[in-house]
Amino acid sequence: MRRLRRIGIALLVLLVAAVAWEPSRVGIQTAVMLPGMLGAPVRPLDWFSEAPVRSSVPYRAVDGSAEPDLAELWLPAWASSERRAGAMLLVFGVNNLGRNHPAIERVAEALARTGVAVLVPDSRTLLEGRLEVGEIDGIVDAFTVLAARPEVDPERVGIVGFSVGGSLALLAARSERIADDVRWVNAFGAYADAASYLAAVSAHQYPDPAGGADVAWTPTPLAREVYLRFLLDQVEDPRDRTALEGAYGPAILAGERPTRDPLTTALLASDAARSVERLLTATSIDEARDVMADLPSESLAFIEAISPIRNLDGLSASVWLMHEREDQHVPYVESRALADALTERGLLEAHTEFRLFDHVQPDDLDVVAAAPELWRLLLHVRSLMEETL
Repeated sequence: MRRLRRIGIALLVLLVAAVAWEPSRVGIQTAVMLPGMLGAPVRPLDWFSEAPVRSSVPYRAVDGSAEPDLAELWLPAWASSERRAGAMLLVFGVNNLGRNHPAIERVAEALARTGVAVLVPDSRTLLEGRLEVGEIDGIVDAFTVLAARPEVDPERVGIVGFSVGGSLALLAARSERIADDVRWVNAFGAYADAASYLAAVSAHQYPDPAGGADVAWTPTPLAREVYLRFLLDQVEDPRDRTALEGAYGPAILAGERPTRDPLTTALLASDAARSVERLLTATSIDEARDVMADLPSESLAFIEAISPIRNLDGLSASVWLMHEREDQHVPYVESRALADALTERGLLEAHTEFRLFDHVQPDDLDVVAAAPELWRLLLHVRSLMEETL
């Protein structure tokens, strides 16, 4: 059944392109490309394009390691210093599956077959499920490597960030090293403010954008795991950290909202541990927000540094936003907050919400019901391709 649905998606996209699209080279190229990106078994793009040239390249040195971090470079078969291609840097999130994962390879190959040079950097930190401010500079390093390739036109280079990678991409694009060179950023499933995101994961709620009661929400296992690891990392005392993990970790990882244990509270020796305990056991999103202010100053500085909505100064690239309305990893209201802030600065090109994905991965679709969503996806991706091809 799934295979038939995937075939249907491919045929539907082609049909839409044939009968409803204005005569446009980029529009047709995008429509032919999407089935491959979505994992359809029928990939028309393969019939009309050459396999791209693929290689692994170093993009940054890692402290204490003899081996640099690597990125996967995908070049259109025809790309050269005489015939340069537009390019995209693909940035994935915490605990991603790496540059050689089949789903990532599928997207990179489809783009390269369409005529886009693609670089997919691996980060050991993100692969380990951790987030550090240094990852922002890592994206800047990767962008610099891509834009400097002789096969790449440096005036047609953008960044596509997925999940946390979308937030990091926005932060990297404002770096003085590349701000004038990043043509555009597309953030898919990104958070706007790390504090509001942590509060949502803590309380299993997010604010109703219409102003009603907070919306109940169950974050994914990965979101809960990253949230727990981050908060435990804010506690320096190893005994306090062990006590918190033992008392509340199992419930959080199981998708439950733990209640405060007085025996654990009595054991905690540091203010940081007591603040983290209150956040781990917050009963509402308002309480979680209030408790956040009591975290150690270093923690608050880190939250500030990794929150794109608090760091838009210096950003000059045009921005596209995408988000799944039923996203259980990052609430879609995070992208709405980003859209409002970017609109005020005149930087937002498009903000598209879907019911197509499992966070940033294609979901198992009913082709007929998904037709309007596929059309929105086609329009959104086409506008990005126009900036790049």
